[in-house]
Amino acid sequence: MKVIPPGFRKLWKEWDLRVMVLLSLALQIILIVLGRRRRFDSRLWIRIVAWSAYLAADSVATFALGILSGNLTDLFDEHAKALGANTELEAFWAPFLLLHLGGPDTTTAYAFEDNELWLRHFLKLIVQTIIAFYVFLMAWTGGSRLSMLSIPMFLVGLIKYGERTWVLWSASYEKLRQSLFSSTRPHPYDDIEFFTKEYYLKITHGYVTRPTLVSEVQLRTEKLLRAHGCLRLTKGLFLDAALRSRDRDSSKSVFRNLSFEDAFKVIEMELGMVYDLLYTKAPLLYTLWGLPFRLLTFFVTGCVLVLFTFLQRSQKQKYSKVDLCVTFSLLVVAIILEIYSAVFMLIPSDQFLIWLTRRCINSKSPRWSRKMCQLSLLSFIVVEHEPKPLPCRKILKLLGIEKKLEKQWWVAYEEVPEDLKEVIFRFFEEKARETKPWESNSKSSFIMVPRAQGNVDDDDKLITEAAPNFEDDLGKSILFWHIITEVFYCLDEQIFEADIAKHCESIKQISRYMFYLLLVHPSMFSIGVLDLSSFEYTVHRFRDEIQEVVPNYHSKYAACRDLVKEVYYSKFRSSDRLLYDASRAAASLRKNLGEQAQAQGQGLALAEKWNELGGTWLKILAFAARKSKGNQHGQQLRRGGELLTHVWLLMAHFGLTDHYPMS
Repeated sequence: MKVIPPGFRKLWKEWDLRVMVLLSLALQIILIVLGRRRRFDSRLWIRIVAWSAYLAADSVATFALGILSGNLTDLFDEHAKALGANTELEAFWAPFLLLHLGGPDTTTAYAFEDNELWLRHFLKLIVQTIIAFYVFLMAWTGGSRLSMLSIPMFLVGLIKYGERTWVLWSASYEKLRQSLFSSTRPHPYDDIEFFTKEYYLKITHGYVTRPTLVSEVQLRTEKLLRAHGCLRLTKGLFLDAALRSRDRDSSKSVFRNLSFEDAFKVIEMELGMVYDLLYTKAPLLYTLWGLPFRLLTFFVTGCVLVLFTFLQRSQKQKYSKVDLCVTFSLLVVAIILEIYSAVFMLIPSDQFLIWLTRRCINSKSPRWSRKMCQLSLLSFIVVEHEPKPLPCRKILKLLGIEKKLEKQWWVAYEEVPEDLKEVIFRFFEEKARETKPWESNSKSSFIMVPRAQGNVDDDDKLITEAAPNFEDDLGKSILFWHIITEVFYCLDEQIFEADIAKHCESIKQISRYMFYLLLVHPSMFSIGVLDLSSFEYTVHRFRDEIQEVVPNYHSKYAACRDLVKEVYYSKFRSSDRLLYDASRAAASLRKNLGEQAQAQGQGLALAEKWNELGGTWLKILAFAARKSKGNQHGQQLRRGGELLTHVWLLMAHFGLTDHYPMS
């Protein structure tokens, strides 16, 4: 008994090669479009489709080459005679499959680690080139013009595949470190101990001193040139390399003279260049031979299209209409993709625009998503509006990805407000002025988890004084302060005055953003993150405990109001000490706020509380950024980027990370 019916087997035998070639072509289109979009679009479906296309593209092209070589081998074994016109036309597809294996310009690697597999791709380059050359030789007929057209297309495919292998090699960790340190030249100011002694000796003698080291580009040049001038420092950060004191001083001298808008714009450009370096063919396009190769492949493909058009009209033998459509699709789409790469990747890219900056020409294309994800614990507990159910829950649970997608299901996306950027910039600008060159950043109080020796049961303490000592446990600190911030914002939202409403909104956004990173991307913190092995269990337990004292709630405001009241009168005790401490601290501060409001006025007391919360969250943000690793930030670039990456890079430019030597 045959499992597959003979009719279907015959149909598949006739169409298998065509289907695989067209599928390979479709995957190239998906990759070149989504490869560009994923740098500034953080939506989940784009990541899933791009990931699926990236994994399938090489396999499909390789499978199609195998079918093609197998068909030719079987044909010669059975008939040992001249090839038919359609078979020769199918063999003409082999160079295009080699071209597809080279991948589009916008996607050479999907993840940061893919660059480390360059040696594997080099081996595949050799093997697949041999197979394609085997097909070329098997289908070669001396008097055939189509065979002659295969030669230039074979050259194009070989160039494209070689480009991809070279780019992966150049973006590998070891090669990046070599390029970073090979360009390092000794500088007298690298002796930070001597420089620091001279600096303070001048101050002692009454001299007025200021930073004089500047970037290789002048401060009045375009922001893009500033970003390019800082590219060496940025590469070193992503490689977690120890940087020179000269880099710190020159970077600080530049960023101290920038507005917060220009500073974040420069950082955005820097990250755009790093994305191009890690995930695209941009580094190749700006070499001495990159652009000539690109012009050569475009010109050759265009000439082959024109010659093939005349060839199929002049040939007496009749090609299959389906095969002709496939061939024209391969040629036309190859040219369109070349044009697309030039228009949407080469021309708008930052490196291409460097020489245009004197004419004030700048790229308007986004370099990252400019969004910060928001996730609220309170939204899990109090559902004011019934959300859409997670589709195919049983299938997702069977695949083991239900909980991961469930977290994403609750995520909201918000634009990063300019007010928040300014608050962050001013905070680090001030701390950079206060930090001395010889001080260790790891011992700076503003980049440590907020702590105190007080007790949460002490009602006379303010919230930062009554917080538990988390011993640099960032996960517990985020969860603790997130609960407090959510409760306060829910209760205070109706009495916010216009002058502090935006400030409180920004603090809430930081809280929800850090809670999102804790649950969805905990690896970014690179420390002992809170063990939430069963997030659903933690949320359900907290919700059940609240329901025991605050039953039948339908709004966040009512739930928070009654929760604070019940906690204060000791009617609520959570089995989780952290959750209880957060609830108790919220109730204590609520009482203190009422007392302060009577003495100072409600508006002043409210402003003091939220200023205190804002300072706490900025310290947590700084601590999280300092503890993060460069490779984790590199991973986020392909997901649309993260605000934490921009904060991390801003701190580095102000000399507030651990990448610099200390005398």
